[in-house]
Amino acid sequence: MGRVIGPYVYRHDAPEGFRHTRPVEWIRTEISRDVIKQDLLDSLGSLLTVCGLTRFDAARRVAHLAAHGTDPGVGMAGGEYEARSRSDLLAEAAERSPGDPVRLTIRALLGYWDAARRTPDVVAEIEGALEEKGLATRPAFTEGWVDNFIQLVPVGEEPVVGETSFPAQVADDTEDASELPGITLRIGDLKAANGAVTAVRPEDSLHKATTLMVLKNFSQLAVVSEDGTFHGAVSWESIGRAQVAKASASMADATVAALVVEYHEPLLEQIDQIYTRGFVFVRSQDKSGLCGIVTAADLTRQFDDLARPFVLIEEIERRLRRRVNEKLSLEEIRSCARRRPDRVRSAGDLTLGNFWFLLEPAERWSKLAWPLDHQLFLELMKAVTGIRNETMHFSPDPLTSEQMNTLTGFLDLLRTVDPDA
Repeated sequence: MGRVIGPYVYRHDAPEGFRHTRPVEWIRTEISRDVIKQDLLDSLGSLLTVCGLTRFDAARRVAHLAAHGTDPGVGMAGGEYEARSRSDLLAEAAERSPGDPVRLTIRALLGYWDAARRTPDVVAEIEGALEEKGLATRPAFTEGWVDNFIQLVPVGEEPVVGETSFPAQVADDTEDASELPGITLRIGDLKAANGAVTAVRPEDSLHKATTLMVLKNFSQLAVVSEDGTFHGAVSWESIGRAQVAKASASMADATVAALVVEYHEPLLEQIDQIYTRGFVFVRSQDKSGLCGIVTAADLTRQFDDLARPFVLIEEIERRLRRRVNEKLSLEEIRSCARRRPDRVRSAGDLTLGNFWFLLEPAERWSKLAWPLDHQLFLELMKAVTGIRNETMHFSPDPLTSEQMNTLTGFLDLLRTVDPDA
């Protein structure tokens, strides 16, 4: 491991393939591969050209390797910055040098704005605050899994490359606050697309592959050579076919072609491929290697996260409408419609937010004859309405467990007091 200390030199007398050089000061030559964690090892093995590594906290980890000979892992080198308040966070980020930016997860950034999801309103508010301080995020905080790390850096400035700094990035890797937020769900927004990929080498035995698959409950593994070249994948099916065809089957016999998709690919465009093939690998944002694998099971979980809130809210609305139609007059129902009440023909024409105003008066609430606390019911209604309004706006992030618990709890309450609905 070394540091470049001089300009480019072309050595015409050197063997072919070794003529393009730069002088290097070697810092460590005794580092064993065993001390480097697999995610960083895969990235380093892919360095067949000059590039800057941005995923898995690579720059700080390499600097730590150079200084101490150990790999601290993701999130440990440099750590995540914590501030007491939003203003403290922005002030600290504005004061930092470009080579030592504030680093935190997207989820943590949202937390300073009391948010858990990247809705358009939240994104606009954060972008406005960053722009006011002359700051941007790298990578874009509007893209990728919510637990990915980002840096807060000055707009238009690149960090200085040094022993403990992050490498300079291309401009496309920095989100300016003036850019519009993404509105398309992308492969990189899935949690599965942002985890380390377990891989075997082409020279490994099939016993190693099957042992890893049983140990980690995987159905497939990537096959990646030491220099980072991607060869394909092995799966239970491909291994079974290879062993049926050849008694002493090797890794090469069981390796099959596998699709690699880009991090920013729209998810909808890849659904057919994922279901047909069973899985796809995801190439990292910096193109240095694989950063995840998305399976058909991951798609099922993703669409469950997306669809479940709508299903719960729909049943909540249907149960409320049924009860209100049974117990209240049309005149009472129309009283909560702020616009064109004459067009309201039943509770089916009301929005979820209308029900709060309809049931807020005690005399109307009493007509439902539900043995529930009136004030607590109204508080739950307000919370559910807020969640409903939030789900109507695009966000790559699922609802939080607290929000889901609010929806399921309120629906369970309605099912209990109105079991025949």
